Amino acid sequence: MKNINYMAVGAWALLALMVLFVALSYGSKQYKKGYSKGAEEVRRQYQAALNKQQEAANKASQEYEKQKAKSEIKQDERQAQVTKIVKVPVYTNVCLDASGVRIINEAISSR
Repeated sequence: MKNINYMAVGAWALLALMVLFVALSYGSKQYKKGYSKGAEEVRRQYQAALNKQQEAANKASQEYEKQKAKSEIKQDERQAQVTKIVKVPVYTNVCLDASGVRIINEAISSR
């Protein structure tokens, strides 16, 4: 039988374990580096999409405010017209003769 040099076998086993440890450590660092890079890319894409969506919301809000302002102007004009029309007296349930109608028309025109 051959003599086995246990010291040499142990040294080679230790060397193999050290190489394996170094390789795994390097691989772990590379994995973390790639993971961080990928996570940063996802964050950047998310932020870009969020900014784009915010711009669209701001644009829609501006359009709404413009439409609201136009609507308010039209409402103010309608209100003024209604007030103007209501100030003019209309007598539909009073029966007047021609002289009564003339007096009322003179009163209206003198305003």
